[in-house]
Amino acid sequence: MSGIAIMMMILFMVVIWGGLLVSILALRKHPDDSSGVLGTSDLATDDVLIEQEKAGPPARSTE
Repeated sequence: MSGIAIMMMILFMVVIWGGLLVSILALRKHPDDSSGVLGTSDLATDDVLIEQEKAGPPARSTE
């Protein structure tokens, strides 16, 4: 391998592994349970969402 090829390989390895590290640190700082649109809403807990999924889609109005 040429020197340029090795340099490019190292550069892209740093970019890929660095992105993985940054995403892991971001998820540790802001866990998935407390982020997003619903955030820490009482209606966004795992138990409530599982019950909604088991119940199926809401009935449609015929009006």
